[in-house]
Amino acid sequence: MRCRTVTFAALALLTLAFTGCKSESTTPPNPASIINNTRDQLTPFRFTLTTDPTPPKYSSPILLKVHVIDGANQPSDGVTLKADVTMTGMDHGAQHITLSGKGDGDYEGQVNLEMAGPWDVDLTATKDGKTRQQKLSIEVGG
Repeated sequence: MRCRTVTFAALALLTLAFTGCKSESTTPPNPASIINNTRDQLTPFRFTLTTDPTPPKYSSPILLKVHVIDGANQPSDGVTLKADVTMTGMDHGAQHITLSGKGDGDYEGQVNLEMAGPWDVDLTATKDGKTRQQKLSIEVGG
């Protein structure tokens, strides 16, 4: 009889242990939100650069057009977007411009470049404490 009492007591303790330790089930986070949050932390902004005219020509105004998307692939407005434009491999100094927001993630700024050849466009975007820098380039013709 003593063996049955010990077995019953052990079973009761195990049952209590397993039922008492149940945690409320929580659903895992949405995979898309995890991916977007991680992307937003690693690369909060991405840029696409075009010019007007295409191709750009030196000694006439060149409009830099930048499209900015956020980590969730959505157009990003309200970004402070600056560009430092320098001739690749030359020490002519940089033209510093702040691009103006046009809406739907589009920004524009004008530069005048004095020589044909490759030019670096170093972009810096800042919004809500997030910053991203990226170097893009354009080829300026004669």
